[in-house]
Amino acid sequence: MTKLGRIALAGALAALAGAAQAAEGRFIHPADKNHDDRIDKAEWTAYGLPAADFAGADKNHDGKIDGPEFVAYDQAHRKAGS
Repeated sequence: MTKLGRIALAGALAALAGAAQAAEGRFIHPADKNHDDRIDKAEWTAYGLPAADFAGADKNHDGKIDGPEFVAYDQAHRKAGS
């Protein structure tokens, strides 16, 4: 590999590492269509999650499900299903 090739590869790897760090700690879920790291009720129901479950999952009652709220909801439903 040429010196220029190694420099380009190093730059690409550094960019990938930066993107991974930027995503660290983010709530990423396919239901979050507007990518605000939260799921609102419209996104929740559009994804096919039960509308009746939204209020119970929204523990802080802010109208959006964040990462910890979704994890708690998901774990409770997995446990109930087993």
